[in-house]
Amino acid sequence: MSLLIGKYYAHPSAIPTFYLDRAARLFPQFVFYMLLATIFIYFLKFDSQLTNKPTINEWLLNLLILPLGFYMYWADGPLVIPQAWSLGLEMTFYLAIPWILIFFSNRKIYTLACLSFLIFLTAYCGKINSDIFGYRLLFGTLFMFLIGWSFSKNDSNSIKFRFIALLLAGALLLIALFNNFIYQLPYNKEVLAGLIIGIPAINFIRHLNPSKIDEFLGNLSYGVFLNHFIIIWLMQKFLTVKSFDIGNITILLASSCALALGSFLYIERPALKWRYTIRNGITQKRTNKRASQV
Repeated sequence: MSLLIGKYYAHPSAIPTFYLDRAARLFPQFVFYMLLATIFIYFLKFDSQLTNKPTINEWLLNLLILPLGFYMYWADGPLVIPQAWSLGLEMTFYLAIPWILIFFSNRKIYTLACLSFLIFLTAYCGKINSDIFGYRLLFGTLFMFLIGWSFSKNDSNSIKFRFIALLLAGALLLIALFNNFIYQLPYNKEVLAGLIIGIPAINFIRHLNPSKIDEFLGNLSYGVFLNHFIIIWLMQKFLTVKSFDIGNITILLASSCALALGSFLYIERPALKWRYTIRNGITQKRTNKRASQV
């Protein structure tokens, strides 16, 4: 996102277009799978602890995506697509990040990351809810997104920032291993483990040249993320699957990837072309402006 904003949307007037770009990324496949899940829940009468029949208001809040990031304050039970709560957090980040990158200096961004980390640390210690403030809301997770921003740079400050973040994550996980109260708090160990694995992994793969396989799997990823619970529900209902052994996991992965391929080709790809048209239009406007100035 940092590179994308820097290349196409690094001006306040371009922020609404950035929002349009992100909406075109998130909504097409989401709306498709949201409708599919709704049909299954109401007409196939899925009965799962991970979903429920929403009221009309709840269904509309699901459909808007952004409220999903705050579902703990309004949802009466699980969501239509349970894992989609993270898209609400993602959209919250999209709303904030262009303003941060355009109007904040690097020093202020690092300060913002520190403030976010302090909120996470307060949640990690159990002073505030670790699930909500250390995992689900942007207040305590912004510093993680900003670690991602630092990978768009390669100066000494960004390298130090990533190293300190990795060091702190390791220290906090070590403390949690010896403190049962902190260890048992929701998502403390999972978030820290994610940072410990993720920071070195991203640092490694950023130096690799992307391949066609990377591109293909990247194209499938969003659909797989959205549809895998639907496949699980279908397998539980019609194949009476009670547990997922190697065979059932293979069926799940194959079915999820096949459905994701179809939704990418017929839903995501047309939207992708539109997004590229938007970006190319911005590039052309800049070119024309420079030419007129010359």
